Amino acid sequence: MTKKTFKLSGLHCTSCNMLIENELEDQLGVRAVCSYHTQKVEVEFDPKKVAASRIVKVIESQGYKVLG
Repeated sequence: MTKKTFKLSGLHCTSCNMLIENELEDQLGVRAVCSYHTQKVEVEFDPKKVAASRIVKVIESQGYKVLG
């Protein structure tokens, strides 16, 4: 398993956290913890099952921006 932290923009509330976590955890082998306070999501994933670029696409498809 690989752990990666993504810096985000556009998070406003706990509903944003839940949306991102749920969408990411729908991906095979992904666990996510999101915080609108820090504007970050910590993701644990199996790179053999899902690429980091796919994680970025899932986040951005929900209207949030991944920074850096």
